[in-house]
Amino acid sequence: MLVMAKSHGSLRGIETKIEYHPIFEELGALYESWKRSALNWMQAEKLSESEVEKRLMKQFNLQWAWADSIATEATQCLNQLKTAKNNYISKLELQIQAKTTATKKLITKLEKTLKLARKKGFPNIQARNKFQNQLLGLKSKIHKIASLKRKLKELKNTERLHICFCSRKLFNAQHNLAENGYKTLDEWGVDWRKKRSGRFFCVGKSQPGGGTMMKVFPLEEDDKYQLEIQLPRPLQGKYSQKIQLEFSVLDRVGRYRSSDLDYAINSLKPITIQVFRREHKQDNWYIHLSTYVQEIPVVHTRKNGCIGIDFNAESISMTYVKWDGNIEYLK
Repeated sequence: MLVMAKSHGSLRGIETKIEYHPIFEELGALYESWKRSALNWMQAEKLSESEVEKRLMKQFNLQWAWADSIATEATQCLNQLKTAKNNYISKLELQIQAKTTATKKLITKLEKTLKLARKKGFPNIQARNKFQNQLLGLKSKIHKIASLKRKLKELKNTERLHICFCSRKLFNAQHNLAENGYKTLDEWGVDWRKKRSGRFFCVGKSQPGGGTMMKVFPLEEDDKYQLEIQLPRPLQGKYSQKIQLEFSVLDRVGRYRSSDLDYAINSLKPITIQVFRREHKQDNWYIHLSTYVQEIPVVHTRKNGCIGIDFNAESISMTYVKWDGNIEYLK
């Protein structure tokens, strides 16, 4: 991503609601299913990204561009899992180190207390009870360290990394249906399948429309654009080879979204496109565009002089000082 940013400019994200089409549900479910298969092949069969692309094309009759996007996302997901594993290993090692240090300090303290108690006894019953509680605490710390070490060893020896393509809360809800508001397992399954679908993605390319299987084109009406989706072959028989959908991109305060998108389209910049469902917004569908705009260089020279601005509670003062230090303008 850093290499892309250097060659294409500054990365921008543009998100807005898109015209609904019933194919979203089917394409979203199929895309996420294909991605889960790709990730499984990478882990179980150690396939490379290019090998996964070829297998996706052959097994699911997909065009190369769809297979490329799926394999790219699966690779990113696997890399994130590996990073998460390494981070968790580091966390466990730090926990073990901290608890071991604390345990050693407690042992030293207890040894001193016990040595003194053997000579003079405990000064009172409260001191004896405190010593007994500290012994129990020591036992608990030792068990915790042993548990963390077992967990660390298991994690280091685990090659297959697991991920829940949904929420853990919803996954566990199947074991306690009534407590989570479900009457039957089938009712839970509806939400489970919905959570595991509802998005599809295409990697951007430097060509007209900014992509391959999903392209963006401006319409004559201001701020209106068209998304053209080249459908995967398994869906073309039911629908068509491609569909066109409209969406609008309005500028926001401090963000010139439409001009950024126009620049990317006119300059043939890659536009990575994601279409997804927002369940917390009445299940509306949105489009997210990731693209690049030209870096605007900061030009400054002493020949231009400088401007000073003073913000006060009820007024703003401004001064322009020329290159030679003389005030040219004051208000």
